[in-house]
Amino acid sequence: MSNNIDKINLIFSENPIARAYLYLFIKKKMINNDVFFLNHKTIFNKFFLRLQFNNNFKNTKKYLKNPDVQILIKEIEKFFNLEENFLINMYCFENIFKFKNLIYTKGPNINSNENLIFFSKLNNKHFLNSSNTIYKNIFNSNKKFYHIHPGYIYKVRGCDGALNSINNYNSLGASFFLMNNKIDSGDILKRYEQNYHKLTLPNFKKYSIYDLYNIWFSFFDPALRVSFLNKLLNENISLNNFEKINLNNEENNYFKFIDETNLYKIFLNKIFKDR
Repeated sequence: MSNNIDKINLIFSENPIARAYLYLFIKKKMINNDVFFLNHKTIFNKFFLRLQFNNNFKNTKKYLKNPDVQILIKEIEKFFNLEENFLINMYCFENIFKFKNLIYTKGPNINSNENLIFFSKLNNKHFLNSSNTIYKNIFNSNKKFYHIHPGYIYKVRGCDGALNSINNYNSLGASFFLMNNKIDSGDILKRYEQNYHKLTLPNFKKYSIYDLYNIWFSFFDPALRVSFLNKLLNENISLNNFEKINLNNEENNYFKFIDETNLYKIFLNKIFKDR
């Protein structure tokens, strides 16, 4: 079995990152890759999955109809060289059913004993994480789990990766690494960094901090991660080739979630601009 990234299996849970990865897999004609849905399969399964989808993305669906946000979406797609309407089409509920190997796990908790047993029995070896859940017990399955962090590791580790990158360095980054039991500290396969410039969100000062934060994580954060994943797939990198890094030469910072007061200042002064 190939150890290149184009054969990686996706661990899916209903969130913007997973929806972005899923849609990219479709665009890359990777519908034969296994997708492991962190959910029980139930009677009237599709009905309940749609309910979950609508509940999880009720705010996102509202933003998608907002003319201001539509302008921002176009700017984000251009910034990351994503095809037009990528960030809209990825929120199509039916995308999940285009995969030939959609496999339901033993519930939504990746670290449960039931999922540990489930994953341990699989022949699959390599899995792409699509959530911000901290993996713990599942590492005992002896599988390899990979993650794209929205920051240049080890310079920007921890929470609110892209926001902390912009706030502290006026830059963006992403890192693809093999997960271990320490946060954002696994062996790195690939990472990159780029400058950031303000993006247009008309009338952004009228939005609450709650909406600005949700808009960011509905569109910008998944765009950053999926654009990097697209580069990795275009190169079809090996999952065995890690960067040789001397940690003594690395800037190493762990950032916490940004508090609400500073978050609003960052959005006002460093993230968005009006027309």
